[in-house]
Amino acid sequence: MFTAEKGVHAPFDWEEITLKGAGHEVRILPVAGFNLWYWTYEGKEILMEPVDIRVFGSKYGIPILFPTPNRIPNGEYTWQGKTHVMEKRGERVVIHGLVKDEPFIVKEVSAESDAAVCRAEIAIDEDSPLFQGWPFPCTLKVAYILRADGLHMETEITNDGKEEMPFGFAVHPYFSKRGDANQVELTVPVCRVYEADENLFPTGRILPADEAHTIADSYHTVESLYVDNVYRGMTSDMEAKIRYEEMVLHISSSDCFRNAVVYTPHDRPGFCIEPQTCSTNFINLHQKGFVDESGLLVLPAGQKFTCRVDYTVEKRTDA
Repeated sequence: MFTAEKGVHAPFDWEEITLKGAGHEVRILPVAGFNLWYWTYEGKEILMEPVDIRVFGSKYGIPILFPTPNRIPNGEYTWQGKTHVMEKRGERVVIHGLVKDEPFIVKEVSAESDAAVCRAEIAIDEDSPLFQGWPFPCTLKVAYILRADGLHMETEITNDGKEEMPFGFAVHPYFSKRGDANQVELTVPVCRVYEADENLFPTGRILPADEAHTIADSYHTVESLYVDNVYRGMTSDMEAKIRYEEMVLHISSSDCFRNAVVYTPHDRPGFCIEPQTCSTNFINLHQKGFVDESGLLVLPAGQKFTCRVDYTVEKRTDA
């Protein structure tokens, strides 16, 4: 049996949505960028516990990165000869886009015998404080669907304007180390990595992953890695995997997610495998002539873009 309930996250009186079923429990904060911040399976932590849940953005849970994932130097980008500044409420936004810490409007909370669902959306239009930095009218709709096999995320982006819209999309999940990064392993089937300068901005070259950055050959303990790289080469028939003591988490996504960012900080209780459609600084890289390398997507006026990310659980039989 699956359930879906609206509640309040104490002590802050934030609306919180809880989905449960088949051993899973997830919790979502619409006010915090529609962040699915909590996920356990049979009582075991999958997502990292927040260090400070009051810090909205990209520090815990599954932040949603739109319309510009990763870093944009000084928050400035050029499109079709015109330079824009990523600002909202008078402040520059230099990393992970505009919606990651904005409230979403919940449209559905429901459950059936085999699934629980929460859907929400956010619009960027002339009345939105986000329009200052992203003058492209659009609507982002996201659905979290909990089934017996795991968590499924479906996204729809609509260009509500009269001109084509450039964009990128990504999610930034923080998975739990469960207190011992030597006991958690990962592998991602990508063999190429973006060359980056000293500020981690891409040069435009995509190179074979060297020994220090190879994560496709086998499982690696999270403790043994120290990477913060954009990898290239994912397709919908590939899976990244995280191996815990009792289970393997499989991560797959639509073909548009050609890149995967892998981030394994040693000073946090979590690590990231991030499906991304684009490179860091993608919109400016595109303007420099690195069209394919940038991963920039363009949505015609009035058209819709859809994608999915699936996180499925497999119990280990070899443990």
